[in-house]
Amino acid sequence: MPIVLNGSTGVITGIPVGGLPDGIVDTDMIANNAVTSAKATGIAGGKVLQVINNSSNTNVTTSGNTVSDLLTTAITPASASNKVLVFLTANTWVNNGGINAFGGLRLYRGANSSGTQIYDMEGGLNTDKTHWAGYYFTYLDSPNTTSAQSYTMSIRRYSSHTTSVATDGKYYQMTLMEIAA
Repeated sequence: MPIVLNGSTGVITGIPVGGLPDGIVDTDMIANNAVTSAKATGIAGGKVLQVINNSSNTNVTTSGNTVSDLLTTAITPASASNKVLVFLTANTWVNNGGINAFGGLRLYRGANSSGTQIYDMEGGLNTDKTHWAGYYFTYLDSPNTTSAQSYTMSIRRYSSHTTSVATDGKYYQMTLMEIAA
């Protein structure tokens, strides 16, 4: 097929797919909004498909062997092969009844702490003083489903010398990101 330049419209026809030399089309030549969401779905994995954030400063206190839920957040993956990246942030007030006072944060896949525990982090001090413990962590989960998934962040005490663990009205948050496979 011959290459034809229409002098009145400026349109070139007859160029086969892949017929332009490498480097001739750059980002300046692509029209704004030319890559639509439908076209972008063909781009390889690693894309963030959705972000869901949940936070609170409701005071939650736990003692004994009780696990107390802070937040539950749900996400529905678009594909069973996609991952869910979970970010958790919380500060707790660890009330000390002796040396070695420790509190902790847990992550469950499920509507509450009766779900499947998938991550556990402990913090505290070898001291007889009441203190703050900060928790900041990420977890990459593979739920292998397109059904809605709930994730629950909970606190608990981790030593018999800890009388209680509380959020003391400080903000804590959970962010869920669906990552394309």
